[in-house]
Amino acid sequence: MYRITQLREERGLSQRALAKKIGASAKAVNFWESGKVEPSAKFICALANEFEVTCDYLLAREDDLGNVNVMRELSDSERYWLSYHSKLSPKQRDEAINFMNYLINKI
Repeated sequence: MYRITQLREERGLSQRALAKKIGASAKAVNFWESGKVEPSAKFICALANEFEVTCDYLLAREDDLGNVNVMRELSDSERYWLSYHSKLSPKQRDEAINFMNYLINKI
């Protein structure tokens, strides 16, 4: 989920040492790393600053190259439909969206 453990261990820090650097308790760091509690925005920023990474990287929303991954993995069916989307003209895309809305709202 978060890259806190990975980044902390890469820098040779204990949970207690990291907590002291960012003004948190060692127990809080333990809870964040175990997934029991999510860090507040204040601590996400403090952790990102301490590790010299972006908040997105810390939250595992960004890969090592800076690409932000906010979408889940697409299914084969979704990839299939998207492959056709790119082949449509803007007018055809509008028509396809209208048709999908019709199907979704059809009673």
